[in-house]
Amino acid sequence: MMLKDLFGLVTGVLISSVITAQDSVNQKIKRYNKIGNLKVDTSFNSTYLKDFMVPYQEFADLHNCKIKVRNKNIKTTMAARPHFFSLLLGKKNRRYVILVNKKESFKGVHLKDVPSEARIGLFAHELMHIRDYESRKVTGVMERGLQYLSQKGKRQVEHYTDSLTIAAGFGQYLYHWANYVLHDSDASDDYKHYKSQIYMTPVRILTQIEESLLEQ
Repeated sequence: MMLKDLFGLVTGVLISSVITAQDSVNQKIKRYNKIGNLKVDTSFNSTYLKDFMVPYQEFADLHNCKIKVRNKNIKTTMAARPHFFSLLLGKKNRRYVILVNKKESFKGVHLKDVPSEARIGLFAHELMHIRDYESRKVTGVMERGLQYLSQKGKRQVEHYTDSLTIAAGFGQYLYHWANYVLHDSDASDDYKHYKSQIYMTPVRILTQIEESLLEQ
């Protein structure tokens, strides 16, 4: 092989390696879209993001929170939780994640099937979990985690979070979400029964909305 040919081959390999490395970096950069302190998985449907921003924009107290929205195989439609180790770094350094179920075989409610108004109610509920965590010290957040070990504890947490959602002005959206899950979705009967035991029912949500209006 001529020296010139060898030089050309080496140069080609180096250029190819640089391009591959750059593509890898670009893929990492593009994995999340950043909106202030909010990071959203790029695979999160743009329609979902539009609906998510409806409650998020209203909850100004959460704009300073570091929140990441990403897809994962979980046992419910969505779930909000703190990064455990970030709890040890002080409130200003806390990080939260909102998980979106991507499991195709999931027998509950798939986000892609949920109407817009119902999605907004679900998103508002998940953001209220973060507001609840933000109001608590580390020990309080851990107490919340312990409550999830029993059905009674889960019910208390989720009813409280539903109450926060109603108080934040998203009661009607929450109603649409609860009504869709229990009456219009293709979720399994077992899943619907579980939801009715843990979360506020549509009737309970409407009752609490009326009660809150009377108190004003």
